[in-house]
Amino acid sequence: MDSITIHIIFLLSIFACVQNRSVNISSIPSTAGGPITWHQTVTIQCSWTPGNRMYGDIIIKGEEGSGQTIWNDPLYGNIVGLEDPLQRLYLTINDDEGLASLTIKDVTVEDSRTFVCTVSRRGTSDPITLDILEPPSTGVSNFAATPEFTSVTLSWDAVDGATSYNVGWRPVGVVDWTSVDTTNTSHTFEGLDVASSFEAKVDASNAAGIREGIEPAEVTFTTKDNRPPHPVDGLVVETAAYNQTELTVSWSLDSNTAESRVVTGVKVSVGDSEGVEVGSQELSGSATSATFQLEGPGEYVFTVTTVNDFSEGVETSREVSHLVKETTDPPVITTQKPTTKKPTTNKPTTKKPTEKPATEKPTNKTVEEPTEGSTEKPTNQTDPLPILVTEPVVATEAPSYVTCGPYRHLTSNPGKAFQLVCLVPGDADFTAEQIDWSFKVAEGQVGEGQIYTQGEIEKKFKGVSITTDMTKNISTLHIDGEQIYINEYLQDASGTFTCEDRVHESKCSYMVQRPNINGGVTLKLNTFILLLLIFFLSTCF
Repeated sequence: MDSITIHIIFLLSIFACVQNRSVNISSIPSTAGGPITWHQTVTIQCSWTPGNRMYGDIIIKGEEGSGQTIWNDPLYGNIVGLEDPLQRLYLTINDDEGLASLTIKDVTVEDSRTFVCTVSRRGTSDPITLDILEPPSTGVSNFAATPEFTSVTLSWDAVDGATSYNVGWRPVGVVDWTSVDTTNTSHTFEGLDVASSFEAKVDASNAAGIREGIEPAEVTFTTKDNRPPHPVDGLVVETAAYNQTELTVSWSLDSNTAESRVVTGVKVSVGDSEGVEVGSQELSGSATSATFQLEGPGEYVFTVTTVNDFSEGVETSREVSHLVKETTDPPVITTQKPTTKKPTTNKPTTKKPTEKPATEKPTNKTVEEPTEGSTEKPTNQTDPLPILVTEPVVATEAPSYVTCGPYRHLTSNPGKAFQLVCLVPGDADFTAEQIDWSFKVAEGQVGEGQIYTQGEIEKKFKGVSITTDMTKNISTLHIDGEQIYINEYLQDASGTFTCEDRVHESKCSYMVQRPNINGGVTLKLNTFILLLLIFFLSTCF
């Protein structure tokens, strides 16, 4: 054998010896692919060529490079010592086969450590380090939304351990989300509806996912409204009396509220019949009324305009007109005083032997009303006063106060029905309930001077009825043919009947005289005493 062959055999022997003395280490799953996600099971394996007095062990190295056997490790030692495969850590070493295996279940970041295998008389393996990745331990903070008209920018603070963020939005009340994953700490979504409400959320995650129990950050927002407001609804001028110049106009914002339209202000102005502005107010966007003090009677137009940043050039106004009516003070209608002249009696003469004396019973004939424009007075050959007016004089235009007929001092026999009529104002807002009748008992009657209201008349009087027809602008009080009863006492309806308009504070009256029940002339007490005195004196002389 030559020297070259000998040298080759020697080198091969040395190489084989070195190879047989090596100790190998590996992990399942492999650490070559990057961090191992948490909650997995990791197995560390050691292998070597077995030999005489060769014993394997696993050493855990510290941060400074020093190490100690796994049996003495504060974290693993007690568990490994149990030698129970059901525990989270289980170690097996087979020196005869040159194998050692460490199983770690449900790994966490605490298992991120450096391991080496040692074999006596063989040496030490290369180190292997476990890098266990857990999800972020905290959620997102300072989540904010910056909306525009059709877009929103969502932003938040970075989270330790997070490599990705899942961010999304949805309209309020909708189940499904529109979301994306991003590595940034902000994201802008486009294509949203204007003036609409939305919800947004964001989760922090990494390759290990999202940590259980950590809720996403959430925020709500409303996109900007570039719509002009609707005009106001229900614009009206509140009811006013004649000559009332302090007026209130009111409205609602129902249409804007229904569509969530923004109203930043309300402008109210009022102009006269010539279009000259006589007052204006600028109110808040929630205002629903305004009051103005006007200059006097006349036609006025109120204009109410809703405004916001986008109302320029858009018609958002409503108008309502109102007439402040001009009227004089209601006329004071007084009851006609009886004439001081005695009624003229037609004494019998030779020319007219058939004429009845003045004591003749008054007839119940209705006096005809004078024709329009006529100056002639109706004749009454038998009664000193007209006995009945059945209809008032109808004006061509309804007055602003109640009006009775031309004759308001009436005489009517008992047993004959009659009615009293007054013409009432024809205002659009006028109602029958605002016309009242009253009755004042005449002298010489039971309860003389007593005044009864319409309610008392309708409740306590028999034989009396009151009707008011606003379609014809008349109110009628009817007395039937019999005497009336007031609280069960017989009366002959002598007294003053008054028709009163409570809105315009005006009234007119009828004075009704009805002779006694038998139709004769009732003698006053002082007249009777005077006649008795004359009779007494005549018998004495």
